[in-house]
Amino acid sequence: MVPQVVGRVQKVHVKAGQKVKAGDLLLELDQAEFQAKVQTAEANVALSDAGLVRARQHLKVIEALVPDGNATKEDLDEAVAGVKSGEASVAAAKARVEEARTYLQYTTLRSPISGIVIDKLVDPGDLAMPSPSGGAGGPGIGGSLSVYDPDALWLEAQIPERLSHAVALGAAVQVSVGAAKIELEGRIVEIVPSVDDAARTFVARVDLPPAPELKLGMFGRVRFAASERKAVVVPAAAVVLRGQLDAVFVVEGGNARLRLVRRGKALTREVEALSGLRVGETVIVAPPESLRDGDPVVVEKS
Repeated sequence: MVPQVVGRVQKVHVKAGQKVKAGDLLLELDQAEFQAKVQTAEANVALSDAGLVRARQHLKVIEALVPDGNATKEDLDEAVAGVKSGEASVAAAKARVEEARTYLQYTTLRSPISGIVIDKLVDPGDLAMPSPSGGAGGPGIGGSLSVYDPDALWLEAQIPERLSHAVALGAAVQVSVGAAKIELEGRIVEIVPSVDDAARTFVARVDLPPAPELKLGMFGRVRFAASERKAVVVPAAAVVLRGQLDAVFVVEGGNARLRLVRRGKALTREVEALSGLRVGETVIVAPPESLRDGDPVVVEKS
């Protein structure tokens, strides 16, 4: 956040890391110059009002003289124009008062949201001014304070353009944040309709649910289904190594049978079996090292 007017910082009411509520006072600029402008504008309103009173009195005099021929139509038109000009002057003077009061209000910077102060880039005596870009900068450049709501964070994901068909507004996606060691379900709320020429990616904004582990600026990854296909998967704990080959034990006729399998994609707790297994077969999870092909087994029903 930056002030809307140029001014010397008089007082800073917060520090980095401090929690604030919406409407809390964050920063004050020196108000002397802006108060003087308000007083000057109010004085101009008084002068304009006085001029309008005189113009209206003159119009009444002319209107009284016209029937007797002591004033011409031109005199009347001129008097009417004088009143209209006076009314316009009063309106303009009052508008300048409102403008001056608005600028005076801008000398106090209040938090628009409830959140946490993450940057305090000015101190009393620094010159603060509006930033053309609205972004943060140093004292005298524009940046003053930054406040963020930890319960309203989002992730900006760089999506390869080849997956544009699989991304839609409102779609749920899985988000993993390694630094926070958490996984969340987010929702796509915005898709930027342009592609980076060099990276061949576009930006999708993903809203995140509140999570105390999340911090502003953390790196995360987004996962979503680009397409669907049928696959045979087994628990990762069922896959054993036999020499240099992957294998699983299946149950056939009350005996353990060793099957060589070819691994596919690794999932969170499962492994895709590209070959060696059929849908519906029973596999032995975490088989003991002593288990051999043909050993009798008993399937327990839970």
